[in-house]
This record gives sequence, structure tokens and C-alpha cells, in this order.
Amino acid sequence: MRPAWSLRSVRALGPVRVGRRAGLTEAVTPDGELVHRSPLPGAAVRRWLRDHGGEPVAGDLPAVRCARAYGTAFQLKVWQAVRRIPSGQTQTYGQLAKSIGCGSARAVGVALGANPLAGLIPCHRVVAADGLGGFAWGVDLKRAWLRAEADGAAR
Repeated sequence: MRPAWSLRSVRALGPVRVGRRAGLTEAVTPDGELVHRSPLPGAAVRRWLRDHGGEPVAGDLPAVRCARAYGTAFQLKVWQAVRRIPSGQTQTYGQLAKSIGCGSARAVGVALGANPLAGLIPCHRVVAADGLGGFAWGVDLKRAWLRAEADGAAR
């Protein structure tokens, strides 16, 4: 049985179905592997898929049986570290960088900006030293997700 969650540096995705579920655009392989989840419109996700060796195909979204994030070795390291931040808590880009032995908070921010699995890789929990910081899908969504976690709604 394949794990429910994994990170891989391999980029050849093959055929992938794209659709909306629960207000987010998802890209799922025919065998149920979730490879992208974000608030982006479907056209943007299809472009992302083509850039990463995927082939968007027609059809209904299959049930998700596992999630897999594809990225560079550094991105995978950052994404794994951010998954250890508990719900309802935050770390700064600098703190996260230091925790993985990286001297650049900016490099961590760039890796988080490439996150293909919104919410599952909780990059919204990483904030700037002097405020909220950026978010690939908009600071309003970042603020809302942080508020929901602080209120216990997302646990």
C-alpha cells in the first residue's frame, strides 16, 4: 500500500484530471494521486501541469487516495519542515530557514511559493518577521486560514 503522503523530486506526472472540489482546483491522476491543490483557476493549474510533465485529460476527478508533492530537493526539504509547524502556530521565514540549516529566509519563501498542495503543505503558517508576509494565493486567504486555525476550525 502506498503512503498517504509523500514528497518526490521526479517530475513526469503523465495524464492528470483537473477540476474543482471544495472551492479549490485539484489535479488528480487517474489512480487517485493528488498532485496539485490550490485556489488557482483551472487554466493556471493545467499550465502548471504541462510545465511539470503532466498531461491534462478530460474526465471527472477520481477519488483521492494519496497526495504527493513534486519539487526540487530544496523545496522538498522546506515543505517537509513546514508540515511540522502545528496548526494554530506560526514560524517566521528566518526561523524556518534556520531550522533546516539554510541561511536565506528569501530562499525559503521562494520554495514555499512553489507549494503545489495548498493547505496540505501549510505554507500559510510561515510569516514575515515584521508581519504577515506574502502568500502565493493572496494575503486575505492566508489571514483567513490562520484565523480559522487559531479558532480551532481547521484542526
